[in-house]
Amino acid sequence: MTVSRLPLALIFAASTLTGCASWLPSSFGGDDSNSTWVGEYQSQPEMGLTTLLSLKSDHSATTTYQYTNGDPSLKENGNWQAISDTQLQVKMTSHHGLNSERIYTFDPNKKQLSTTEETVNGQKYHIGNDGLVLTKQD
Repeated sequence: MTVSRLPLALIFAASTLTGCASWLPSSFGGDDSNSTWVGEYQSQPEMGLTTLLSLKSDHSATTTYQYTNGDPSLKENGNWQAISDTQLQVKMTSHHGLNSERIYTFDPNKKQLSTTEETVNGQKYHIGNDGLVLTKQD
């Protein structure tokens, strides 16, 4: 059965869509209230590892793990969204197919994101003694 694309387009155009307006590209008049979050964040080297988090204005995110022992860096790609004025949700998919989620709390005075746990494929894990702290790079 062949369906014309025109009626399908008309059905889509007549639909009411709901969701997070901040996911819209800025060219569609999206809200810039999330621009505070956009930027590059970095941890202090700890136990041979530095974590970098890049939050883009299109809500894409990249986490890079750099090792001080010369091992190749690992990258995860995903997306982010603000869930309150002080909290941010970052979801990633690793090269191994693992899905992870971190909820970061933002300290505007220190320009830092911090979290103490991560959920990987539905299982919660505690992150170190002091959690993970990422400082926004200028």
